Amino acid sequence: MNDSQLLSGAAIALSALLCTAGPKAAHAQGYPSRPITVVVAQAAGGGSDTVTRLWADFASKKLNQPVVVENKPGAGGILAAQQVLAKPADGYTIYSAGTSSMVISRFTYKSLPFNAEKDFRGIAMMVRIPYMLVVNKDSGIKSLDDLKRAAQAGPVNFGSAGAGNATHIIPEMLQAQLGFKMTHIPYKGETAALSALMAGDIQAVVAVVGTALPFATSGRVTPLLVLGNENVAELPQLRTADQVGLKGFSDLVWATLIGRAGIPEESVRKLNEVTQQFLADPDVRQRLQKMKFEPMPGPADAYETLLARDTKRIAEATKGLDLASQ
Repeated sequence: MNDSQLLSGAAIALSALLCTAGPKAAHAQGYPSRPITVVVAQAAGGGSDTVTRLWADFASKKLNQPVVVENKPGAGGILAAQQVLAKPADGYTIYSAGTSSMVISRFTYKSLPFNAEKDFRGIAMMVRIPYMLVVNKDSGIKSLDDLKRAAQAGPVNFGSAGAGNATHIIPEMLQAQLGFKMTHIPYKGETAALSALMAGDIQAVVAVVGTALPFATSGRVTPLLVLGNENVAELPQLRTADQVGLKGFSDLVWATLIGRAGIPEESVRKLNEVTQQFLADPDVRQRLQKMKFEPMPGPADAYETLLARDTKRIAEATKGLDLASQ
């Protein structure tokens, strides 16, 4: 073998070595090696958006990569889900979802272009989200009985943050239990619905406690009921649904991080680990408490467990109601 042949053989061997080492070197970098996008099925400023942005800021520091929040509101979470499913299942596009988009939407839409069980994989639960029923301060409505009488006497409209989410389904469930009917007016976000309420365009809204509380404590709206597990310290006279004999409203709404089915286990493990740190952080817990969110630490598969439980719960609670819009 001459020198030329020896050099050629060495070049081929070196090239093969580099090709083999390349992917291994890239893999050794681990997850994440580039920015992560979190899609939120809500307009900026809503409850889930706020906690997602808080998490994104925390996670970006822990993971040493930018975590970008992208809002995709509308269609009960369908648009956000489709956006996530259009991306590779590589852990770099995840979904800040919840009861509204994963459970409630199947009862408020005739068909969905995704399957909450098969198309997504749990990453980490985030928080439980309590809600509050509030009414226009000039409506003369001061209690649930007043609301029922008003609805029976004439048209009463309630606003929501959009069809197919918790702010839509909770009033429907309340009406079914209390025996009256209001007309649903969807808006683009909670803030828009509350603005319409204060303007007198509608008479009632169910909104996240943390969003509605400043309006309630300042007297700009009249609070009637807490739809969650605990009373609100700032409004000690305000009772919970359980305390007035209404069932199915405690522990009803949650927010979670999920990924497209097939997401690498390393991504799930890293993101769940960061979320547990987030939920345990004293500063974060103080912020969550101020927003009236309840932390939900736990394993990645808690999503699948709650999905099955609450699909059954809401199916029972809305039995006989025709809520499907399209």
